[in-house]
Amino acid sequence: MLKTLEGMDSGQPLRLDQSGLLIHTNKSVCYIRDSLNNLHPKFGLKRMKLTRISLATFAVMTTLVLSGVSIPFAMANAPASAPVKFPSSAPTYVGSASAFLSSPILVSPTTAAAAAVPSAGSLLASYPNLKANVAANAKSTSTLPPTVNCLSSVSGCDTVSLSSGGASTQPYGINAYNNYLTMQAIGSPYGAIEPPDQGLCTGNGYVMQVENIGQVQVFNTALAPVSGVIPLDTIMGLTAKGWSSGGDIMCQYDYANGGHWFITQFVSASPESAGGTFAGCFAAVIDTCYEGIAVSVTNNPMGAYYVYFLNPNAVNSDMGVGYFLNDFTKTATTRDAFMLFYDEFPLTGGFNGAQEFAFSKNALEHGLSKVNVAYENMGAASSLYPIPANPPFQASPITQANCLSSPFDCWFSVIPAQTTDPTQYDNNNGGTGFMVATLDATVSQLAGDNRVAVFDWTDLSALNSPGCSACSGIAFGGQMLTGHVTYQDNNFAGQCLAEGYVSVSTTCALGAQKIGPTPLGDSCVANLGVTGVIQCPESGIETNSDQATDAFYSNGMVWTAVSTIVNQTFGTSPSEYHVGAAYWGITATDVKSGVHFSFAQQGIVTAAHEDMEMPAVASTKGSVLMTFTLSGPDFYPSTAFVMLTGPNVIHIADRGAGAQDGFTEYQGYSAIYGTLTTGPRWGDYNQAVYDPSTGKFYFATEMIQHQNCGDLAYSKDPTCGGTRAPSANWGNSLNSITP
Repeated sequence: MLKTLEGMDSGQPLRLDQSGLLIHTNKSVCYIRDSLNNLHPKFGLKRMKLTRISLATFAVMTTLVLSGVSIPFAMANAPASAPVKFPSSAPTYVGSASAFLSSPILVSPTTAAAAAVPSAGSLLASYPNLKANVAANAKSTSTLPPTVNCLSSVSGCDTVSLSSGGASTQPYGINAYNNYLTMQAIGSPYGAIEPPDQGLCTGNGYVMQVENIGQVQVFNTALAPVSGVIPLDTIMGLTAKGWSSGGDIMCQYDYANGGHWFITQFVSASPESAGGTFAGCFAAVIDTCYEGIAVSVTNNPMGAYYVYFLNPNAVNSDMGVGYFLNDFTKTATTRDAFMLFYDEFPLTGGFNGAQEFAFSKNALEHGLSKVNVAYENMGAASSLYPIPANPPFQASPITQANCLSSPFDCWFSVIPAQTTDPTQYDNNNGGTGFMVATLDATVSQLAGDNRVAVFDWTDLSALNSPGCSACSGIAFGGQMLTGHVTYQDNNFAGQCLAEGYVSVSTTCALGAQKIGPTPLGDSCVANLGVTGVIQCPESGIETNSDQATDAFYSNGMVWTAVSTIVNQTFGTSPSEYHVGAAYWGITATDVKSGVHFSFAQQGIVTAAHEDMEMPAVASTKGSVLMTFTLSGPDFYPSTAFVMLTGPNVIHIADRGAGAQDGFTEYQGYSAIYGTLTTGPRWGDYNQAVYDPSTGKFYFATEMIQHQNCGDLAYSKDPTCGGTRAPSANWGNSLNSITP
């Protein structure tokens, strides 16, 4: 039976069977291989309409893979603009969550599983932790893509210089080899996952990293590992239920009620041994998609957990009930609420818009069966439309009718703003929580934009009332702001490769990487069945479009950053297109009419001649940190950061040791695939947080930990001595710095 899927976000991972069964689908193409060399002819491929998130044809019987502070920067002060206000209104629903949130199950402590998979840090005795930095900040004009004069001493971008930046590093975060071993440990037939979504949280003397698919590792605040890599199947009790981990990982530490850890991921009601999520939720099997929410019983991340399961098919009565996918989930906490967002995609086709939840945090942390919730369906809320036109970016207004009838003409990726320091919660208006979205990713034109929308929950303290008896005052509203920073990045699900680009162009942002050994690429004909080439050339890094993926709130300001193409100019020398980051600091002011937003800071960060991927921002009083992957002609993918409130210098916390050599790098060369690709997938987001107990920022970013071995060594041992998986070599580093 064949189905047509439309509108999947690039958040879904891809995987390679460890024994040779390659089952790989994306928004454009699906194929299955019964060995590393033989393509099944019975699964035909068809070119579908290639939109921003393309249509995919898939065989359900096989599987589916989708997806204030004063800043001394030239762009610190934004011009006044008239915001568009979306009035605070009653949300779609308030009351008990019992119709769609299961009663909790108590999962026993997980310390016994801590040694099941070895720590990445045990693989090598030392690591060449080279340090470098590059100043990067520039003034944008109204042009698209934004233009930066890199020769300007005030607003230009600087070259790389050596500097430690003061960061402490742990280069051995979870990597592809750990992922390979984890899949074996949980009985999965698959051996590699891309992309590795990145989650990070800190508290009570611990740092927790969570990673696709279904992995957790715990470190102390000095970034030394105190556990091995623990399968999330264990923590969430999925094995006992015959369920499986899916991805889109997040974690939070909350100081209330003695301290608790929250871990979320989407899960599938299908066993790992039968193919896990790829044979259930991703294969569009009815009633298999859930969101797992694990809440630690105590402040020990390796102790017992209360585990809840949210059923998206029981939330709405929209089209395709039974086939909803809760995609790209993000979370945050307020004094009163555990906020959760996901984009809702009916697996039968279409897009229903962003879905926002605010659960009673106290109820979840006490493991109660009755949990109060406020819920907003942003696809159907008439108070949030129209989205006004903004020529030349968005030529026509977006109405509620557009949202219900046209894919992606809805609010999309509306990300809750994390607040990791409880002294920084906004407790005005009865308790407030914030969310942020960029507009170019909201609508289907993808023409670039200069707008940011911020939304707010108010009166969230009512979630603590018995039976939600005081919840009638909870409201959801927001504002849309227009600034002078423009942003544009159309690289979503391999759009750049589909347009024939292998690097950044005026319309596509595929980050470059330093040329280096790529043993999988060299053997792609034999090991991946690629045709039409002798070997696969090195490709770039996916940047995932200019949607918001991360937001942070403290000191009265909401911060976010997105990828953007930047036109770097060098006087009389030819200009260059590279990937940079646009960022915004938005003041949230309590006035009599409710929460009011205004730009306080906005700007562009770009490194001369280099590219940046997946920016994330964290803040505390007086300091703001942005982290990202840095790559380019001079760098393998590396962990980088910049203190937006400090000198205009980008620091390399952990310098990459090799080129990305994962199997998604090599989709664009086979005659089978044509131009239908998911692109060279990279982690769909990085993470940064502030830990008030240590006074430090912690951040985790995807990079390449180890040098790639040569072709001969790879042919004898495709794990290259335990430094990679046979079909992937990604890694992650964890870092900290005192602001």
